[in-house]
Amino acid sequence: MELPNDLTQFLQSKSQLNYDYKSVEPDFVGIIDFNNLKLGKIYIEGNVSGKSYYEIPAVNLTNQCEYYAPEYILLYLPNEKLYGTWDADHWTLYVFPNANWNHIVKTPEAYIDYQWNPKEEIGIVFDPKNDYNMINGWPF
Repeated sequence: MELPNDLTQFLQSKSQLNYDYKSVEPDFVGIIDFNNLKLGKIYIEGNVSGKSYYEIPAVNLTNQCEYYAPEYILLYLPNEKLYGTWDADHWTLYVFPNANWNHIVKTPEAYIDYQWNPKEEIGIVFDPKNDYNMINGWPF
């Protein structure tokens, strides 16, 4: 799995993001240990609600959060080489097309809080239709 150098260095140093936890909806979000990284998958609902979906390869970057499921609050999409956040309740993937890991480290609040308080200047909804096939049924 190929990751950007700035992300790899940050994760190998066992660092955490430095921000005011009370300023974001999920509060504290912990960053995963480099040795626990793995390629997983997230889902985006297809055009037939509850009966179709897209499966997107993603690397989870977060592993702690008291108030929400921590997985994929921050993520990396290796195929697209983009960072993003996945709303697991609504199966919506937001990506940050102009962000590298150093941007996220400098202003983590905006990225961590994006799925609850989106800012158009940093993120967009990911559209899987051009690069992924819709799958009929449900993944579980």
